[in-house]
Amino acid sequence: MKSVLIGILVIGTLIGGLVGGWVAMNMYWPGEAGTPAHAGIVSNGQIEDCVNVNFNVRPRASVERTALFEKGDLIRGTFEAHGGVGHVDILLRVRDPQRQEIYASLRTDSEDFTFPASIRGEYTFVFDNRYSFYTSKAIGLFYCVDPGRAPIPTPFAPIPPVSP
Repeated sequence: MKSVLIGILVIGTLIGGLVGGWVAMNMYWPGEAGTPAHAGIVSNGQIEDCVNVNFNVRPRASVERTALFEKGDLIRGTFEAHGGVGHVDILLRVRDPQRQEIYASLRTDSEDFTFPASIRGEYTFVFDNRYSFYTSKAIGLFYCVDPGRAPIPTPFAPIPPVSP
């Protein structure tokens, strides 16, 4: 009887250690993202002129990174998310200096994006992992700035009313 209890205790300890290690690894250290795979395409081969930022986003949290852009800048970028098990995805939102959302992605593990800086100021990249209960994500954010290359907006014609 004593041997059975010791065996159950040893097996329980091993299983608890494995589960605890797996949870700790996913929650606290998802790894590193490095430079996203599309960095060469986004940078037009000029990677040294761009910005690469790596950070982690804890589960049930979001992380903001800001960057100063001038009016007329064209921002081209990409990001990759790593870590966790199953769906390795995260939401990206970009807000202008007036806190207006100018870009939003679906939940994804990587995405390329482009947006013009319509005004001078700090733009905020928000990486949202609030829907994940226990999986941290490692994020690799890479972006390039083309000064004064944003397309000039063209006025749109008003939509005519629909007749009944």
